[in-house]
Amino acid sequence: MNRRTLLTGSLSLWLLSMAAHGAPSMLVFASDPQYPWTSYSDYKQDIPDKTNQQLSRELIEAQYKSIADLREAHPDQHVPVMVNGDMTAYGHGWQRDYLYRTLDAHLGGDYYFGLGNHDYQNNVDKCTNNGCARDSVFDLRDRMQNKVDSMALHIEKTGWNETWIGSLAYSKRFGNIQLIQLNNEPTYEASFNARQGFKTYDFRIKGSLDWLEEQLRQARADNLTILLNMHKPNDWKTGAQDLQRFKDMIKTYEVTAVFAGHLHKYGGRYYEADHFGEVPLFLSGSASQRTYLTAEIDHETRHLTVSRVADNDWKNRKELAVIPLPRHENDLK
Repeated sequence: MNRRTLLTGSLSLWLLSMAAHGAPSMLVFASDPQYPWTSYSDYKQDIPDKTNQQLSRELIEAQYKSIADLREAHPDQHVPVMVNGDMTAYGHGWQRDYLYRTLDAHLGGDYYFGLGNHDYQNNVDKCTNNGCARDSVFDLRDRMQNKVDSMALHIEKTGWNETWIGSLAYSKRFGNIQLIQLNNEPTYEASFNARQGFKTYDFRIKGSLDWLEEQLRQARADNLTILLNMHKPNDWKTGAQDLQRFKDMIKTYEVTAVFAGHLHKYGGRYYEADHFGEVPLFLSGSASQRTYLTAEIDHETRHLTVSRVADNDWKNRKELAVIPLPRHENDLK
C-alpha cells in the first residue's frame, strides 16, 4: 500500500468521523416498535397469533425502511435515530431477537434506544425468573453503553453475584447537540432479582433526577442544544415534589424539547402533561400506527423544526412547531 493510498484512506476515515460526530441538521425520533404489536392490538381486537406476528413484522419493516430511506436521501450528513422505548411487547427472547436483528439490518446498527414499560416495568415478577426484564436491561447495557458518553449505571460484583444500581439513563453528544435518554420515565424505580446460569443479579433501578441535573448543568455550561427522550409522557408513579423538581429543572437549564412515545394513537405535540411546563413535548406514535417524528436544526437561524411523519411517508411530513434554540455568548456553531 503506497503513501497516497494511506493518506486517502485516512482522509476518508476522518471525514466519516466528522460526519458521525459533528452537529447533525436532522434527527429522527421513533418509538414503540413493540413486536409483535399491531393496530389490532391498539384497539384490543383479537386476531390469530401468526397473523398478528406477520402484520407486526410488516409494520416494523415498513417503518425502519422509511427511516433508512430518509437517511439515504441525506448522504452528506449523519442522521441520528432515537427509539423511545417499548422495543417489544413482552421482552421474550424470540421478540427481542427479531426486533434488534431487523433494526440492525435497516439502520446498520447505528441507532439509539431506551426502555419502556413493556420492556421491563410490566415484566417484573410476571416472567419466569424475571428473565424478560433482565434481558431487556442487558440489551440496553450491551448495545448502548459503549456508544454513549455517560450512563447512569454502577455494577458491584461479589463472586457469582452482581448488583446493578442506577436508572440506565444515558447521554450522547453530537457536536453542539446533547441527546439525553431517560428510559421509562425519569422517576421510575424498581427492584428485582434474576438468575442466569450460575450468576445471580440484583437489579436496583433508581430514578434519574440527580443524574439528569448534573447532565443538564454541564450541557448548559457548554452551551449545547438539549433534547430529552423518554417513553412515558404521563402516569409517573411519583409525588408532586419530584414532578415539580423535573419541571423546574428543564426550565432552568433551557431544554429545547422533549420526545416520548407510549401513546400509540397519538403522534404530535402533546399538551396533557403539565410537569413539562413551557418546554414542548412531542409524541412519536408507534410502528403500529405508522408514525414517527423528524427534527431539523437550522444552525444559522438557531431554530429547531419538529415534523410528524404519517404513513411512514417522510417526504410529506407535516410541520408541528418551530422552536428557537437558546442563545448564549460563544454559542458553538
